[in-house]
Amino acid sequence: MTQLFRPRIVLLLSFAGAALTGVWLLRYSSVRATVLDPSGTFQYFVPLMVPVIAFMFERVEHVREANFFQHGVDFLVFGLAVGRVVGHVPFISGHTLLLSYGLLCSKSKIVRISGALVLAQTLYLKYFVWHDFVTPTVGIILGCALALFISLLPKPKREERPAKV
Repeated sequence: MTQLFRPRIVLLLSFAGAALTGVWLLRYSSVRATVLDPSGTFQYFVPLMVPVIAFMFERVEHVREANFFQHGVDFLVFGLAVGRVVGHVPFISGHTLLLSYGLLCSKSKIVRISGALVLAQTLYLKYFVWHDFVTPTVGIILGCALALFISLLPKPKREERPAKV
């Protein structure tokens, strides 16, 4: 099981997840029509999958090290981001919320590097292409605030396991 959490495998599975997301999105003719558009749905959502999937692997790997509140904040962040896509969550960019939270809470180089690249792409599109200054700013502020909240929580004590003889 620990083989699953090695950086190369996490990176490979993150790219595979992004590729599967891309294939799924290509089912829609509106997405296929704008696949080469940097501000289109395809190029906006597919890159996000790499840091998000890597972040989820990191959280699963360290699930026992987190307390109830940390899990709750993780679910809140993912819920708000998904709510942006499938429901009505106004004033918050799910991309910037997830990415800023992941960048500050993660220790994984994969999450940090890919997350920084995707955040730069997202901010460029939001600020300079779409002229949306509210949702990315609110997403970053909320993501940073939730990451700060998590960092201030007491860390759970790890149970010492007796050595096998």
